[in-house]
Amino acid sequence: MPLVDPPVALRPGLGAQRWARVRAHWSRRGVLVGHGTSHEWGAGREGSRSMITTTLSRLLETDPDHVRIDRDARRRPYPVDIRTGERIPVDINLSHTEDLLVLGVSRVGRIGVDVERTDREIAAEPSMLARVCHPDEHAVLAGLPRRVRTEAIARMWVRKEAVAKADGRGLAIDLAKLRADVPPPGYRLAATRLSEGYWLGVALHEGAPTTQPPRRLLEGVNR
Repeated sequence: MPLVDPPVALRPGLGAQRWARVRAHWSRRGVLVGHGTSHEWGAGREGSRSMITTTLSRLLETDPDHVRIDRDARRRPYPVDIRTGERIPVDINLSHTEDLLVLGVSRVGRIGVDVERTDREIAAEPSMLARVCHPDEHAVLAGLPRRVRTEAIARMWVRKEAVAKADGRGLAIDLAKLRADVPPPGYRLAATRLSEGYWLGVALHEGAPTTQPPRRLLEGVNR
C-alpha cells in the first residue's frame, strides 16, 4: 500500500462530505499526509496550530477546542485532550517551507514529514555534500550536472529528514550513515513531487509507540 498516494489538499473550508472521505481514507490506512498553505491557515505558529487542531478534530470527530498541541523532550509535537489532560494516541509531524505546510498524522506508528523546493541548493559545496550523503550516494550525485544534482539532492534530503524527524533526533543523527533508498528496519519511506515544485518526503516507523518518547532507532544502520 503506497505511503503517499497522493497527499490530501487540506483546506479550512472543506465541507462535511469531503472531510468524511478524508476520515475514511485515514481509517483504512492509518496514515494521512496532507498539505495546505499559510495563506489559507494563517502565518507562523498559529497557522500551523490551526491546521493541526482542525485536521485532528475532523479525523477524531471532536471539537478543535478540545485539542491542545504540546511538545516532548525532543521537541516533537503531540496532541492532548484538554478535557482529560491525556495524550491522544496519534502521532503528528509538520513541515513547512515558504507558504507551503505539510502535515502527517498516524495511528500506526511514528511519522516524519519534510518538504523542500525542488530547486533549493541544499548541498552545493563538496563538504556539505559529503556530510549529508552516504558514500554510495555521493559517488552517484557528485558526477551529475548541477541542475539535475540539485533536484536529486532535494529528493534525497526530504527522505532522510523525514526519517530523522520520525526518529526524534532530527539532524543530530549522522545522515552520511543513512541511505535514502534503504529504509531503516521497521520503516516505510516515500517521496513524491508536488505539482507546485516541491519534494515531499514521508517516513513511517510502523508499530512504534505514538505516546512514548522515541528511542535511538538508527544506531548501526547503513554503516
